Amino acid sequence: MIITNKPFRVSLKLKPGKSPHLYITQIKQIMKDDTSMHPMMKKTLKMLKKTRTPYIMLSQLREVVIDALNHRHFERSADPIGNWLCTLWSEEEIEQYNKDKEGHVKAIFKLFENLGYEFYDSKEVSEDYMKMLEDFTSKQVESQLKQRENF
Repeated sequence: MIITNKPFRVSLKLKPGKSPHLYITQIKQIMKDDTSMHPMMKKTLKMLKKTRTPYIMLSQLREVVIDALNHRHFERSADPIGNWLCTLWSEEEIEQYNKDKEGHVKAIFKLFENLGYEFYDSKEVSEDYMKMLEDFTSKQVESQLKQRENF
């Protein structure tokens, strides 16, 4: 059973033998059945094209906090340690979540599995932990909201 009514953290690790390089061709393959593209993914792909970088480096360990009630998730690389990022769900993702809460969260997990990750720990997070994540990512969230206003 997937938790959809309170925030929870999932720890992931790159599957043994899985390359830490995710090439653009692999990204296209993962996205082939996806009819929408999250604005952050679009921005990432444009950056890769602009810098002529053929791949994204995947971290060995990753942490993801799903905050479905607030239509967002947080993530960071845990090895090597990186900064927390907040992804505000797009309007389409919110609609999908409202139609099928558990199915939408499963779809997020499926994406991480397609990237080569396996799950090894999951637990609920406290309000204090969520406040810390909000504080760490407040400027990033403001930027995302401004970008949405411009579209």
